[in-house]
This record gives sequence, structure tokens and C-alpha cells, in this order.
Amino acid sequence: MNSLQLNLDRNVMQSHSISKEIDQFMLQNQVADSTRFKIITCTLEAIANVFEHATPSLKRMIVILHCDSHKVIVDLLDNSPHKTVLQPTSCPATDASSGRGLWIINNWMDSVRSQQTVAGTHLQLTLAI
Repeated sequence: MNSLQLNLDRNVMQSHSISKEIDQFMLQNQVADSTRFKIITCTLEAIANVFEHATPSLKRMIVILHCDSHKVIVDLLDNSPHKTVLQPTSCPATDASSGRGLWIINNWMDSVRSQQTVAGTHLQLTLAI
């Protein structure tokens, strides 16, 4: 299994495109276009959600992508206290101020798991390839 680790800083995120790094990693692992699109979209949405909604506000997080011939796993690790998030059961209305990203993540990924760790929170996204 090949892995890519990104140590993200909130300020660096505003000036650096990690989507290119993720895309390049998956290209090297021969991941199909549609799967790459889903992984990049869901990873960026998850990162944005964590930086936006974590309490207290986060400055850093670690993102690790794992890829083998069967699946891509994305691990997001941060030091915020774990909190349970209600998952939308249907796509929120277009005029709703939030929820569409969570809905997309939960519907595009094969598995979405969030758990408390000794250091904070671990969010894991998995998609078969």
C-alpha cells in the first residue's frame, strides 16, 4: 500500500493547492478519473469542514492517503475533541446554508467513520477502486 502524508496548516491551505498533490498521488497509483474526482472532492470538503467547525479552532491537521489495488483510504487526524455529527438523510435544499458537503461525502464514499482518539479526532473515508 502506498501512502501520502500531508501536514496541513490553516494558513498554508489558503495559498497552496493540495488537490494537485492528491491528484498526482492517485495518478501514480493508476486510480481512475471518476474515483480521483470523488476522492479529491470529498477530501477537500472534509478538510474544510474540520477547519471550519472544529471547536476550539484548529491551526493544523494531518491528512494521510493510502492507496492499493482495491481501495483508497483517507485519514484526517486533528487534535479537536470528537463530536457526533448528524448525517443528512437526503440532499439538503439548494438554498440551505449547510449540509450538502456531508451528504456528498456520505453518498460518494463506501465508508465514512469518525472516532475519538487519544490525541483528538480521526475521520476516515474509504472508496473502492
